[in-house]
Formats: sequence, structure tokens, C-alpha cells
Amino acid sequence: SGDNPRAVTISSGQTATVQFAIACVTPPPGSGSVQVTAATSGSSPDPNGYTLRIDGGSPQALTVNGSRTVGNLTAGTHTVLLGGIAANCTVAGENPRAVTISSGQTAAIQFVIACVAPPPGTGSVQVSAATTGSSPDPDGYTLQTDGGSPQALTINGTRTVGNLTAGTHTVLLGGIAANCTVAGQNPRSVTVAAGQTTTVSFAIACAATGPTVNLRIQALYITQSTQSLDDTVPLVQDRAGFIRVFALADRDNTARPAVRVRFFSGGSVIGTLTLTRSVSSTPTAVKEGTLNSSWNGAVSASLVQPGVSILADVDPANTIAESNENDNSFPSSGTPQPLTVHAAAVAKIRFVPVQQGSGAPGNVTTANKDALLETARRIYPLHSIDTDVRAVYTTSTVLEAGGGGWDQLLGEIEELRVAAGTDRTYFGIAKLDYQVGQVGTAFLATPSALGGDEPTDVRRVVAHELGHTWNQLHTPCGTPGSIDPGYPYGTGIGVYGFDVAAGTLKPPSTPDIMGYCSSPWISDYIYQRVMTFREASASITQASAAAKQPTLLIWGRIVNGQPVLEPAFQVVTRPNLPARPGPYTVEGIATDGTSLFRLSFEAAQVADDPRGSRHFAFAVPLDAAGAAKLSDLRLTGPGATVASTSLSLQAARKQGGPVSDAIVARREAGAVALEWDPSVHPMIMVRDPDSGEVLSFARGGKARIATAKGRLELVVSDQVRSQTRRITVQ
Repeated sequence: SGDNPRAVTISSGQTATVQFAIACVTPPPGSGSVQVTAATSGSSPDPNGYTLRIDGGSPQALTVNGSRTVGNLTAGTHTVLLGGIAANCTVAGENPRAVTISSGQTAAIQFVIACVAPPPGTGSVQVSAATTGSSPDPDGYTLQTDGGSPQALTINGTRTVGNLTAGTHTVLLGGIAANCTVAGQNPRSVTVAAGQTTTVSFAIACAATGPTVNLRIQALYITQSTQSLDDTVPLVQDRAGFIRVFALADRDNTARPAVRVRFFSGGSVIGTLTLTRSVSSTPTAVKEGTLNSSWNGAVSASLVQPGVSILADVDPANTIAESNENDNSFPSSGTPQPLTVHAAAVAKIRFVPVQQGSGAPGNVTTANKDALLETARRIYPLHSIDTDVRAVYTTSTVLEAGGGGWDQLLGEIEELRVAAGTDRTYFGIAKLDYQVGQVGTAFLATPSALGGDEPTDVRRVVAHELGHTWNQLHTPCGTPGSIDPGYPYGTGIGVYGFDVAAGTLKPPSTPDIMGYCSSPWISDYIYQRVMTFREASASITQASAAAKQPTLLIWGRIVNGQPVLEPAFQVVTRPNLPARPGPYTVEGIATDGTSLFRLSFEAAQVADDPRGSRHFAFAVPLDAAGAAKLSDLRLTGPGATVASTSLSLQAARKQGGPVSDAIVARREAGAVALEWDPSVHPMIMVRDPDSGEVLSFARGGKARIATAKGRLELVVSDQVRSQTRRITVQ
């Protein structure tokens, strides 16, 4: 750094000190070197040595029996030319020569030169340069005699050109910087006498110059979906990202610097990115809304790890002269900045194809299940997603455009999940017979959701409803209900989002996924809230860890303040109990009036229900002896109570009228039609006899079950007690 050469003042009897600071950088990846050697023989070698050019570039000095290594050459084939050869010397072999450079390697090439005594009648010219001024040309000059090949000449150097015939010749000094001026004529005529050396001196004066620009890095961030300019959004471990580095200049310019980004772990560099831009200037202000205003690149998943830190440098090779060379790093301290990286638990999703009566089931299969999650995968702080599809679930509930049926069917989906005793989120996919109206619903902070399968909207619906299961309220776009009062950005996402897979920028005006507007992305606010909830949530971890045992499935809802108890079932599954107490209680009462169990709980809110419906579903440990004593269930909430009493066959007969305990199953075109007396069995849990999967919670005395099985397992409930039967399809 600094002037080279430098002026120094010498005092008599004193020693002056001059120090040169040399900065070396790591060669760029994919580059190599070539080592060129000259071997000269003969009685009259060229006294000035030779020049060396790579691919026609600037000449570099090489002594008559010296060696020079040229580095930072891209891998591939290059040409090497040996120049400045006296007329009495001859190069053996080809000149120039081709050489192949390999990444990280040094290729070797040798020129053999034979020199003979100069012919009689020739002389020499000695050319010297004397440069003054504070900003001399750092590259030196070139020297041409009679328009021949240029030879290198340092700014205060001397070069002798021999074997010139006696007579008049021209000498041209070239390669002069714009701030330097040659005194006198250039080129000059010189008369050479045989056997003599004539001297020519050029005086060059260089005016002071200074850098006209300063470069620095204002900000940088890595985004995987959304990120703030001040880089406050945590990253997901083992997930690829996209880096943006905002380098600035302090004035208008034509500078095109590179940016180097290094990743460190344990004090060692584990990855380096060299970023460039095609634009022919450096911005003077951050323009986050234009991708080409930043230095960008892909960040591999292997670099996004806890304990990794990052350091960026603009113009790391110092190819651009600046007014301040000490502010090119980010952070400005030169100390790598740690990345904030969080691990993300596997998102386990089980899709439930829902068939309404005799209609077609929702379109979700093993072939398209992952595609339904594509939007969720791109926007949310997720890493691994584990999906599967269970058997078709048949419901007698009909989904209506105005919202009818959605609340009840969502409760059935949640009961399916609790009955299975799984840690997966259950997502029902139904086919809707209308074009405009409600398309989805979900519980808040409870892993059950439901949506329509309309092809152009299903990915958005799945992502939106999953957001509810991760405890997110609506954001204000499209007039939804239950808007998050803390949402800070109006109808947009507020910061720039980025689709890493598509490489597209999402402006702050883009709608958030938790609103009702089309083409949404995700805000940093919702993104971080989802990350926090998923990290802290243990919604069903406790249940999934327990062993399966006899339990009583109790479920119901509160609609418009009125409690509803669904029929209970005795099943073997993992217990699922309230996570915390709340304003609602459900109690099991024995035939002698004693309490078998009493649960206090907070019912789950339905995010998309304007009536504010709340649901619950529990698997309460209860063995056969306890179940035999159970007589009543009682649900109590603020201002209301409802009770269910066991309606045994005998009790039904006492109420008068013909009753029957019979259940008839008939084959109907790929399905099974069930008929029974609903006064005896208000609901039947229909199960696959082999897998045990629940195929339907059949209501009302008639149901059409989507199954090809010849036998079914039926758990019949009288509201409180249940029994299991195996039935053959007629």
C-alpha cells in the first residue's frame, strides 16, 4: 500500500527508514500458476534480460537465467510469450507457447536461449527513465525501438537495447499514466555508432492524484423466506438460503468491485463466496427492492449451522484505489458476526381424504401430498416435512359455502387424531360442490385442520390453515375475522421476502399468508411467531410418548355459548389429557353417583368461525371396570351445562316404540351402506378391521362408507358407553 517507488530524504551520517506494507489475498478458487524459467547460453547474452507476457498482457521482467511465477490464472489454456530478445539471441522451440493451468497447481515452462557475438557494425542504445512527482505510474513504462516489441522499463530504471545497426533509430516511451507527462520529444531519434553505446534519457513528471471513491458495506443478510434489513430473523439449521450484501460508494462512480464472504467455524474458514455484479457502478444508497443493487449468492445448507459466523469484504484484492482502505469489512470491526441459527422440528403432516356421503373424496394421494405443502415449505421456518395419507374418511356432515358443517367436521378430524394417538397434524382435504364460499378452517394451537381441494388455491389454503394450528391469528387483508391485534404492517408483509427456490423478491406490499388475499408470502412477524410456537410447543408430545391403554374418547364443542357433547367411545389408544386447566369441565359419573374423573380445560378455538366456536377431544384413561360403572357425562362451561346419559337398549324400549339393536351392512358400488336404529346407537365409529383406522363417525341411522372391505369393525355408542362388534357386509 502507498507509493512505490517512494521518495526518501537522506541526511549526512544518518540512516533513513522506509517501510513497505504488502497485503496478500488468497487466490480465487479455480485458479493456478505458471512458473517460467529462462536458460541462456553463449558469449554475449542480452544484458537487459527479457520480458514475459501471459495472454498478451503487460510485460514483466525476466533475467537471462532467471525464473518468474505468475499466479491467479484461471484453469485452462494460456499463452506465454518471451520478448525483449536481442537480435543476436535465438529461442529454441515455439514462442509463444501454450500451457495448461490446473486449479490449485503450478505449471512449469522453460525457454532455452542461445546468444552469439553481436555482428560487426552494430551498437547499442541505453534508455533511462527519471520520474518525479507524488503519484508515479505504478505499472512503469514500455520501451519500443523502431516500433519493435515493447520491453518493460521501471519508472526510474535503465534498459540497454543492443545489436542495432549503425545509423539513426527511434526510441518510444509508452505506457504512461494520464497524470504523467514526458518532457521533450517522444519518440526520439538517436544515432548509433558501431561498437558504441548511445544514451537517451526521458524525464517524466507525474501530478498528484488521489482516489475519487470510497467503498464500504452498509448491511448484509441471509434469507430463507423473509428477513429484515438489520438481520434479526433467525435462520433454520440445515436449510439453504440466499445472501444479499449491500456495498455502497460515497459518490457516483464506475467501480465494479467484488465482494468476498467467508464463513467461519471454530476459527477456521469453512466456506467462501466471491460475489460479483453485472452493473457498471456501485450504488450510493441501499435499494433493497432491486436485486441487482446488492451482491447476491446462494448459501448451501451445510453452512447454515449453529456456531457459524460470517465476515464480508468489498474489493478484497484492493483492485480499486480508495480514499479509505480500512472500512471495507462487515462487521466494521473485522470480527466475524455469528449467525443466529435455530433447529426446526420435523413437521409431521397426515392428510385425510374426506368423502361427504356418496360424493367423491378430496383429491389428496401419495402422488400429490407433498405438492400440497409446497407453499408452506417455501414460506415457513421448516426443514424436514414428513407426510403421509391415511384411508378415506367418510362423513355424513355436508360442507356449505356459508360455513355450515365446517365446525362439526373439524371436530371429527380432531377426534380421528386423538383416537389414533399420534403426534402428527391431521389435515382433512374435502371436495367442495361450490365455487365461492368458505374453503378452510382450523383450530388455533391444536394440530387439526380442514380445507378444500380446489387446484388453484389448495396450496395457499393448506399453508394458511397450518398457520392457525401453529397458533397464528389472521392478518388484515381481505376482511378476515380474529385479526392479530399486534400485527405491525397493515395489509402487507412489511419487509422484503424472498422465494429461494424461484429466486424472486417479494415486496413489502405483498399480502401475508394469514390474510385472505391472493398470492401471499409471509411477514417476518408471523415467521418468527411460528418459529417460537413450534420450538416451545409440546401439544401432543406427551400423549405420543405414553403407552396405549384402554381410554374413553370424550369430545364436543361450544357453539354460540351452548355446549354439545358428542357420543363417547371406549378405545385403546394413548391418553390425551388437557394441557392446562380452564373455564370448562367434563365429568364422568358412575351409576352410584360418584365421580370417576373430572377434567378442567381450555377448549380449542376455531380460527375461521365467526361464532367463536370452541372444541375439545380427550382420551381419558379408563379400564373396563371403570367403563362398566360409567352412567353419565356432564359438560359445564360459563353459563351452561349439558349432560349425556347412557341410553341402553332396555332404556330405549322403555321410551316406547319399536327399537332394534340390529345393524345392517350392504355392498353398494365400491362402498358399504350401513343402517341401524339411531335411538339405540346415536353414533357408530366405523373402523377398518385390519388396520384399525377410523373410517367414519356415522350418524343418524344411515351412512355410506367408502371401503372395499368385506368386514367392518363397529364401535357402537349409546352416548356414554360403547361396545365393539365385527360385522360382515352382505
